Amino acid sequence: MISGSGPAVRGVGIGHRSELAAALFADPRRVDFVEVVAESCFTQRSSRAEANALREVWPVIPHGVKLSLGSARGIERSKAERLARLVKELRAPLVSEHVSFTEGNGREIGHLTQLPRSREAIDVVARNVAVLRRILPDVPLLLENVAFSFLWPSDEMDEASFYCEVVERTGCDLLLDVSNLYANAVNEGKDPFVVLDQFPLERVGMVHVAGGVWEEGFYFDTHADPIADPIFQMVSRVLALRPDVPVMIERDANFDDPSQLFHELARLRELPRPLVGEERVAPSLRDATLAAPVRRDLIGAQAEVALLLTQASEPSGALAEAIGPASLQRARTILQRKRVDDAMPLLQELSRFPTARSLALTRVHEWERAASGNGPRDAYRIAQLCMSEPDLRRAALLDELVLRARFVNRDGAMRPRALPFVGRAIASNGREFAARKGFGRFASVTVSERTREHG
Repeated sequence: MISGSGPAVRGVGIGHRSELAAALFADPRRVDFVEVVAESCFTQRSSRAEANALREVWPVIPHGVKLSLGSARGIERSKAERLARLVKELRAPLVSEHVSFTEGNGREIGHLTQLPRSREAIDVVARNVAVLRRILPDVPLLLENVAFSFLWPSDEMDEASFYCEVVERTGCDLLLDVSNLYANAVNEGKDPFVVLDQFPLERVGMVHVAGGVWEEGFYFDTHADPIADPIFQMVSRVLALRPDVPVMIERDANFDDPSQLFHELARLRELPRPLVGEERVAPSLRDATLAAPVRRDLIGAQAEVALLLTQASEPSGALAEAIGPASLQRARTILQRKRVDDAMPLLQELSRFPTARSLALTRVHEWERAASGNGPRDAYRIAQLCMSEPDLRRAALLDELVLRARFVNRDGAMRPRALPFVGRAIASNGREFAARKGFGRFASVTVSERTREHG
């Protein structure tokens, strides 16, 4: 439990996804709280409505993924203010973000990228957290450890030491992602239980767990597969020291049979928790102080890494060689899969066809990533790509039409369309699809279908 001046969060929870809504509402006792991805609430009106509906049943925790707390250029105040408004709207008991960066010199990476384990990076996080805390409501801010896909050649310390200093410098407690810790440890050839014991477990405010798989000798935290037994054992070790902390499962895919997921929730609930002693009060959210100015070399290094990870051409240069071609290729492959996964929810028709995702994965490496707003742009490319497949053409036509209604192409990026739209598309069999959208960026799109008249 995290205790400040407001109500506590206890027990087990889940990261909300629309595919799970019906089963959760059918039996609300399965979970004690729900986490929502903050950025989904910013970009999808339906996700925000769902979050407010969830709030009436469970405590809802906003979980940020794109604030880029590790960005050496600093965080965008507008993004922080948007997160603060969501926290207030949901009456959230706490909020969380990641110790990572998601952009370099304005170039979006599209994934949570690990920082170098250096004191300069800790300075960056401390400075950005201090800014964020002055904007957020007075609720606990938890910082999550992330999984790496490559290691920086400039690392100065091990992972546990890095996060010990992060919590001390920021005054924030840790959202301990045990699955990320496990992945990093085994991928570095270390005993994950030894690494766990070196983390600042007395500063854990919440725990995340998720499933993963081994691919070519590397363990990937996929958020789509069963949770390994060692991860449950690691959670049990955390609860032995911190029996009051809430624990939740992250699942982003493979929802066809939720019974396996609910079995894992029940297993977490059954883990022994010693009697809880005196409640711990969260640190004041106004105590953080600004860190020293950041040197320009980390800003440049993050910009170079962002380019190495996202450019269509093969990475090269001194930093690429220092990181290693195999590690960079692995990181780039992860990002390419993430790009497709981010785009597919925008393709309501094509998302029903596994072949559409498979086809996109064969071509996404050829597509230069836009500096920002890349999800709609990739979705449009996927729709165009699927036009050539007879079995996918109708779905692709419909999705492309809806994308044109929702977004407008500006300077190579797809931006939400604020003005009304009326458009149509004609299939090869003579069927005609018409789409209409009213005023406003989040206005709904209606689609109708009829046989085209000739003559």
